[in-house]
Order: sequence, then C-alpha cells, then structure tokens
Amino acid sequence: MKLCRTRKSVALILMTVLAVSTLFYLPQAADAGEKIKIYINGRIIATDTDPVIINDRTMVPIRVISESLGMDVNWDGTSRSVYITTPAAPAEKTVTVPDNDQWQSISIMGESMVSSAELKRLALKNNPNAPDLADLYIKIGKEYGIRGDIAFCQAAKETGWWKYGGLVQPEQNNYCGLSATGKAATADEDLRGADPDRVWFEEGRHGAFFDTPATGVEAHIQHLYAYATTAPLPAGKDLLSPRFALIKRGNAVNWEDLGGKWAVPGYDRNKYPDFETAFANCDTYGHSIINDYYKKVWQPTSRLSSQTIVITPEQRIRDLERENEALRQQIAELKG
Repeated sequence: MKLCRTRKSVALILMTVLAVSTLFYLPQAADAGEKIKIYINGRIIATDTDPVIINDRTMVPIRVISESLGMDVNWDGTSRSVYITTPAAPAEKTVTVPDNDQWQSISIMGESMVSSAELKRLALKNNPNAPDLADLYIKIGKEYGIRGDIAFCQAAKETGWWKYGGLVQPEQNNYCGLSATGKAATADEDLRGADPDRVWFEEGRHGAFFDTPATGVEAHIQHLYAYATTAPLPAGKDLLSPRFALIKRGNAVNWEDLGGKWAVPGYDRNKYPDFETAFANCDTYGHSIINDYYKKVWQPTSRLSSQTIVITPEQRIRDLERENEALRQQIAELKG
C-alpha cells in the first residue's frame, strides 16, 4: 500500500535527523578499523548494519534508532521515502461512577472494577496488620463470576477490617462469618457435602474452620454464588461452604438484597421500625457494604489496568455530605 507523504511526516523525519545529530554524535577521528557504537540513554544499540563515516559525516541506520526511541518506521519503495511517526496512544476506557440510584443496584455477579492494589491500600489504611487477601478475592471471584472487589469489602465489614473481636477468630480463615450462628459448635456438625479435608468445626468454637486463606476466600465467594445464581458450581470446584445447601438459590441478585438474608435482621432496629423502612432509606446490611466500604475505594485516580474511574464533583460532594451526616450521627450516639 502506498503511503502518502504528509507535512507532519516530513517534519518528524527532520526532527529525527536533528535528534540523531544531537544524541548520536560520534567522534570523526575514529580509526578506520574501529567499530562505531551507538548508545541511546546510556544503552548500546545493536544494529544489523554498522555505522560508517563518509566525508567526515557519521552515517547511522535510521530504523533501529527510531524504533529504539519508540517510533514507527515505514518505507515507501515507490517514492523511496522513509516515514517516521509517533505511535498513537491507546484509548483509555472511562468508567463513570454510578449515580445514587445505580449505586444501590450493583449485582453480585460481574467483573471486579477496583484493582487488588487499591483494595490492599484500603485494608492497610484501616488495619496495618490486615492479611494480604485482595489478590485472592479478585482471582477467585473471577473464577465464579462474582464481584471479588465488593466481596473483599464485605469481608472487611464482617471482620472489622480483620481486627475480629467477635466470635470468629483469625486462625479460622473464615472471612464472612460462615456458620457463626451464635451457638458454639460440637465438632459433629453436618458439613452438607463440603470437603472435610478443607472445612471442619471444632468443639466450643464458633463458625467453620478452613485449612488455608485461599479456601476461606473461596468458601465466601461460593456462598455469595449460592445467593446470586441458581447455576451449578463451576466445573472442577469442590464444595466448601457448609451452608451452601441451605440457601434458597438465586434469591439475592444485588448486594442490597443480602439484608435480612445473609444478615438477620439486616438493619438497625434502633433507627427504623421495620426492614422496609430501612431499605427505603438505603440503610440495610447490603447497602452498608457499598456505602460504608466499597465507596471508600472509588477515588478519582483509582485505576484497574487501562480503565480510569471518574468521579464527578457533584458525586464527590454528595459522598462527603453523606460521610458528614454519618459522623454527626456517631457523635450524637457517643454523646448520648
């Protein structure tokens, strides 16, 4: 295909020639038998054609130099022209933060939109001794089609940023309170098909035990899977949640649907007369996962691979107002 000569291309050729003259000036007194070397930013560049000196001018191969500088080089044999151009930057995909209504309709199934690095940063900010689980949540969540980033935030809520202090203890690798019903175990509990080599109960302790952090994370993801879909477990997956069979499959498609199901009653009875009122005010267990945890990861500069997350000034103002209201309520409760 014939390439068209453009003013920009010619200008780039001239600029490259000037750059070559500036960056790759070589002594003219080099011995005839001494091989000329080319350095770019201190790194020697290998060439298939050796540079030569002709009439006191150092001649260097332009393609290898241009490509080493990140340029695209094309040769038009018809017009015998070399075109050197700057590669076009890849377009960034912009993800706009949902508005208030969309924030409350985030499905449990789907792709993670926050990187594990951002999740780690948030966890360590709230607990410098938090375990490194973010990569596991993103990876295992993807295997099940579950939003691993929000599942991580749910684990943060359930464990108090992995500070615990409740019935479940750190050594259990139980990050979502699985089987912690308030009644101590007898060690004879029915695992309901869960792998006994990876899941068990201990007498006098609360909640299930898992052999590794990865098993604990997968059991959490698997339990969410039971709520979010009626599909069978992905191929090759062992059952790890001892309460999987007790769930009415597919009865919680969105995160806010977990209130009153995953957690009972799922709202603050001191603030609302019933669950319906709490739900209407977006203040249930499921809403809290998004409002009090997940939103803290959505910063204006948050990135996941090539995706840029954008927060509008109006959305940021609403978030700050909501945070201020929450702080005022906490102060009033403390004073009371």
